[in-house]
Amino acid sequence: MRRRFFCSKFIMFISLTMIPICVLGVMSIFFINQQVKREAEKNSLSITELMKQTMGELITTLEFYRVSVSSNTKINLALIQALNKDSQGVEDLSDLNSAMQSLYYLQNTKEYIHSVYFTMQGSHYYINGIYRESFSDSSDNEWALEAQKREEPSFFQVREIKKNKFDTKTYPMVTIYQKMQYNKLMAINIEQEYFNKWLDSITDYENQILAVMDSQGTVLFYNKNKELLEGKPELLEGYYVNQGEIPGNYGFTYISIIPQSEIFQLSNAILKLTIAGIFFSILLSSFLAYYYTVRDYRQIHQIINLFEQAEKGEIQPYCTVKKANDAYFHIINNIINLFMSQTYLKVQLNAKKYALTTAQLSALQYQLNPHFLFNILQSIDLEILKAAKKPVAANRMISSLSDLLRYSLEDPMKRVSLEKEMIATKCYIELQTCRLGENFSVVWKYEEEVMDRHIIRLLLQPIIENSISHSKRSSLEELKIKIKMWIENEKIKIRIADNGLGMEKEHLSALRKSIEDDQVEPSGKHIGLKNISQRVRLAYRTGYLKIWSKKNMGTIVEIGGIEEEID
Repeated sequence: MRRRFFCSKFIMFISLTMIPICVLGVMSIFFINQQVKREAEKNSLSITELMKQTMGELITTLEFYRVSVSSNTKINLALIQALNKDSQGVEDLSDLNSAMQSLYYLQNTKEYIHSVYFTMQGSHYYINGIYRESFSDSSDNEWALEAQKREEPSFFQVREIKKNKFDTKTYPMVTIYQKMQYNKLMAINIEQEYFNKWLDSITDYENQILAVMDSQGTVLFYNKNKELLEGKPELLEGYYVNQGEIPGNYGFTYISIIPQSEIFQLSNAILKLTIAGIFFSILLSSFLAYYYTVRDYRQIHQIINLFEQAEKGEIQPYCTVKKANDAYFHIINNIINLFMSQTYLKVQLNAKKYALTTAQLSALQYQLNPHFLFNILQSIDLEILKAAKKPVAANRMISSLSDLLRYSLEDPMKRVSLEKEMIATKCYIELQTCRLGENFSVVWKYEEEVMDRHIIRLLLQPIIENSISHSKRSSLEELKIKIKMWIENEKIKIRIADNGLGMEKEHLSALRKSIEDDQVEPSGKHIGLKNISQRVRLAYRTGYLKIWSKKNMGTIVEIGGIEEEID
């Protein structure tokens, strides 16, 4: 049984916690994935477009060199003379300088161009800028040998060269070879580091790979993540790849590779949080299910014990419930109230048996018939009228007493309208006025709609009698009683307030306890209020009687919770 309790509680709590976490996590991951994918595509396209533009500028520069040398007769003649002669005069140097000046100027304005070489087949020299150098004396004396091995009119080679013969350090260069007419060979050395740094600067993701390659797939320029590209020429699973050709005559291609783990970094973090939330949800649900299983199991045992006690007649007067919001609080309370009501009914039954015995004894003593009483009262009323020759106070008293007796002796189970209850109470007040004179007054305040409501009879008279009998006012002080009747939340409320002497806190506390106690008071004290309280609570589910009082300030009695439909 306990295991079933735990499983049901666990399923309830896991549903309340895990479902929102999973739904929120899945929706967040889906929408974020869509967004970051669009952003990655946009950034990749932007970067590749920038790579196309920059490589296009390099291609334009290379084309300028090729076209300038091919179409300029002056440059061609100056190169042929400089490369074929073993010695050069001042005039030859001047012609070479003049012919190569525009190319040398372009070389100096382009940061990425390290040097431009020219040579001819069989020549022992090559032109570096506007100067002629011998292969035997140059620090870079093997560059032309590569062209002899290749048949392509143009190709690329990644080389390490020294900037001068005394240099110990080499620098990476991308050399573009172009074979030209008249057996000339042009080699343009591009500083690889310049474009590598530029590719680093436009990289958006930590492990993004950017590279520019030739038509043979040789990597010419790359960012810092080049090593990640090695051995992965094909499209890779788990990477977002964007590649294509750069327009021009040199067959440049570009590639951008972004790991999906970086593109979806945020969604992966949310996924981890979701998994952590699910794990926490399982732990929390297990803890709560265990806690509530133990608590509810204990409370069920408590309820079972209450039933067992009820069967044995050993019901406790009160049952301690620690928390008002416990799941079984209302069940336990209702059971307790039911048992207390049964106990109360047993006490009432005993009290009624005692009252019946007393009534039987009284009946044996008096044997008075109510009709006999009314007839006697009418006879007395008639004799007084004959003697006084006119109606006097005694006639009014007899009439009020007769009406009050008739009202009180009717069927006690039959409910009456509040208007009839008020009329009967006024009869009693009139009798007291005749007896006490003008020493007290009663003020009525009520809503017209309340008059048609039905209540149990004789609720007001005992309370007014208490106010009069316990007021103990001097003859010079007037006792004022205010009776207010109204409807609140479809329930009748009646409040009787007086300006009597009131009572001390200890006396008030004892009175309240006595009224709430269902036991019969042997001394007969507070029998009127106790009787009203018990009748109201028995007749109405929410009925109650409350009392407030303060020394020398008076007393207030409130009857409420009276639920009754309008006739």
